[in-house]
Amino acid sequence: MIEKSLECDTMKILVVYYSRSGHTRRVGETIADMLTCDREEIIDTVRRSGPIGWLRSGYQNKKKVFTKIEPLKRDVSGYDLVVIGTPVWAGTASVPVRTFVHQYRDDLNKVAFFSVHGGENVQDEFNEMEALCGKKPVCLLSFSGKEVKNDSYSAGVEQFAKNIKNLKGI
Repeated sequence: MIEKSLECDTMKILVVYYSRSGHTRRVGETIADMLTCDREEIIDTVRRSGPIGWLRSGYQNKKKVFTKIEPLKRDVSGYDLVVIGTPVWAGTASVPVRTFVHQYRDDLNKVAFFSVHGGENVQDEFNEMEALCGKKPVCLLSFSGKEVKNDSYSAGVEQFAKNIKNLKGI
């Protein structure tokens, strides 16, 4: 079933994210709330919880493999902008987000990226996502898991949302 989209002023925006621990979900939901737009969580069919899931995730990420994700409820091609969020695993985008970008890249109009990391260099991860989807992001945002835990990320999300709302040509 494909759900209808909400209008964010004059542009249609979708926030799509994957979250293993809940940090990326929290940021994604905050962004969607500030933009008053649709949101969708990427659902991985591979179990990634617990120590074995963590090890599996790191191994698959290093190998740059894809996974099987559940079909989205929304049609991403109907959005002017898709904001894609990922946790950073071993310095790169998570396997489920890499899979999403690979599967839907031809349907993406414009993109923005956000991530939650544990202190890694996130530029490599953003470069990888840009190369995978073949589109330069209009905005970037990154937080550490610590910033999300202590709620010091809100001002950054506010500025990110403001930058998106000020975009022309979307």
